Amino acid sequence: MRISVVIALLSLALLQGGCTQWYYEMGEALPESFEQDAQGKTLANVLAELGPPLRFATSEDQLLMAWEAWEVRRSALGLSLGWAGADFLNFDWGSAEIEGDYLIVTFDADGRVSAAQRVHREESLGGGAAIQPFYSFVSVVDVQDLLQPLPQHGWGASQLLTLPQVLNNPQSPGMGDTGIEQRGTPLGAGARTLEWLE
Repeated sequence: MRISVVIALLSLALLQGGCTQWYYEMGEALPESFEQDAQGKTLANVLAELGPPLRFATSEDQLLMAWEAWEVRRSALGLSLGWAGADFLNFDWGSAEIEGDYLIVTFDADGRVSAAQRVHREESLGGGAAIQPFYSFVSVVDVQDLLQPLPQHGWGASQLLTLPQVLNNPQSPGMGDTGIEQRGTPLGAGARTLEWLE
């Protein structure tokens, strides 16, 4: 009799909890070791191999292009003690990991690769736990800054933004002459600080 009661209580407890896992994949996988023998390749060869760049910037004698591919995994587990008469408490746990490549290629004035560098990230973004009253109001792991749409989705829409942002587009990383930035960079940093002066 006791075993059946324990099984019933465990089943009831499991019904009161929830486990979710999100998996996000952005960008096409980049060729392995591309940067090692990219020196001297023409712009046309690089574009044929990698496709259109996701970010770019120019200067007087150089062209800078970047490609990126990311996988973000987020897991969450929530448990409510409603079955024990404690409807007012929720327990939440969460964690997130990222794996990605960021490839930057610099072209000289003749349109040939002068430098190529890859940044590979494979790390835990952290985790958290919370005890929250009544409902789970706060996500214990936030990855929204890493899930912004790829830049090319906003190139046309960027002309429809508010006036301070449109005027700042030439200085916006990935769209102008000031360089590019890696995914996850805070929006209020660098040239983007001008966009918040409305």
